[in-house]
Amino acid sequence: MRVAVTGATGIVGQFVVARLLREGCDIAALVRPTTASEAPPRPVEHIDGDLGDPAALDTLVHDAEGLVHCAFQHVPGRYRGGEGDDVPGFWRVNLGGTIDLLEAAARAGVARTVLMSSRAVFGTPVEGPVGDAHPTSPTTHYGALKAATEALAGVYANTAVLRSTGVYGVVRPPARTKWLGLAEDIVAGRRVEESRAGTEVHGEDVADAVWRLLTAPSGAVAGRVFNCSDLEVDTRGIVRRMQAALGRTGPLPPAAPPVDNVLRCDALRALGWRPGGEARLQAEIDTICAKVRVATADR
Repeated sequence: MRVAVTGATGIVGQFVVARLLREGCDIAALVRPTTASEAPPRPVEHIDGDLGDPAALDTLVHDAEGLVHCAFQHVPGRYRGGEGDDVPGFWRVNLGGTIDLLEAAARAGVARTVLMSSRAVFGTPVEGPVGDAHPTSPTTHYGALKAATEALAGVYANTAVLRSTGVYGVVRPPARTKWLGLAEDIVAGRRVEESRAGTEVHGEDVADAVWRLLTAPSGAVAGRVFNCSDLEVDTRGIVRRMQAALGRTGPLPPAAPPVDNVLRCDALRALGWRPGGEARLQAEIDTICAKVRVATADR
């Protein structure tokens, strides 16, 4: 299968590309000039351009059987609030670019498209676990953009949406890895003051969900939105695990308030998807801590 991927250098995109390569896919990745140094290694084909370049989008999807749209242009380091001072530009690039991409895919006859969304479509707290079909209620530009993106799945044939929560896992460059800074603080003896709770899913589990949506029968996924989440975690729990892995002690940050809008993933599970749970979380924390120990020893 030939698969076109946008956002291949991003956190989710890196895991998606790695999974597609393991499945033996041919991959074309849209690569912006500013991220060319982080582009996925060959044999991935690099298509120079971005969401604002219609010619590059046509080239990207040419002869592709699948499309995975992970790209999202925003203020560096920010998703909510990623519009910065240019709200119209944020919408033009992201929603307009997504529509341009879907139009190009339709002209090219792409058989299956997966669009990435976010739990941010539920800005208003919902009572109890949130099912796949629950009405969206965004309260930020990011959430509203993702809700608009989800709606496009009903407009373009053979398109499915994967709505993920926070994504963790070791990525390139290592500094972008979630929780790496916490491990560095613990080793340096710095007190961790921040405390927040969230829902998380490993990037490999997201990539597994993407693969299932690409390869499932059309009737099982087309036009549908699939929640993708695994664990509820907070900073206090992560610090406690890291202290144990690093053999360090110290004060823990306070417990965070409970998480709003925990996603229930019935539709993905019906496709056979099973996330890694506590075992995968602990293994990833051990990996992060091992990297920090090595980096500290080399100084």
